Amino acid sequence: MKKVFITGTGTGVGKTYITSIILKNLLLRQKVIGIKPISAGISQDHLLNEDVQTLLDCQPSIDDHQKINFYSLKKAVSPHIGAEEEGMQIDFNFIKQRISALENEYDRVLIEGVGGILSPVDQSRTNLDLIKHLDIPVILIIGLKLGCINDALLTQHALQSSDIRIVGWIGNQIDPEMEEVDKNIEYLKKNITSSCLEVNKYGSDNLYLNI
Repeated sequence: MKKVFITGTGTGVGKTYITSIILKNLLLRQKVIGIKPISAGISQDHLLNEDVQTLLDCQPSIDDHQKINFYSLKKAVSPHIGAEEEGMQIDFNFIKQRISALENEYDRVLIEGVGGILSPVDQSRTNLDLIKHLDIPVILIIGLKLGCINDALLTQHALQSSDIRIVGWIGNQIDPEMEEVDKNIEYLKKNITSSCLEVNKYGSDNLYLNI
């Protein structure tokens, strides 16, 4: 698997955190790069988007943030709002060309999305449209919280309806007070058709992920 798109059941489910862990593991054995083509939100105290900075921190050999982040929107809002306000046109062909160039340079390319699968990129397209345009499989990050089963099954349905292959899913507990975590995980394992790659309980510091 030369490249994979890392998406999630929504915003704030830990896509960047999980991507950074996969990156650190793979970098021990392969020449791999983790990118976030579209980012939204730059605080006054920082020059870069926080997620982009996290990915850069995992890849000390990369000294130019534009190598991993092609469109950087200033406001922490849905990209379709930020892009319109800034007069920015997000070009899917440009993103695909940049990723193709990285494929020639690296063994693996991890591509982190922005928001959930149906989060709009502009007024007419979503992350799902971008994945279809790139024609690549996905890893699904499920944010473990109340309501995660509905979120996960809806996301799975959207991906499968578009004939997008799900390599596997990763459960990431984002609510420390979530009740019946194990029973929710058990249900997900039975009803998500792809394999569970890993489950990260809240506060865990021994997660190991390989793909």
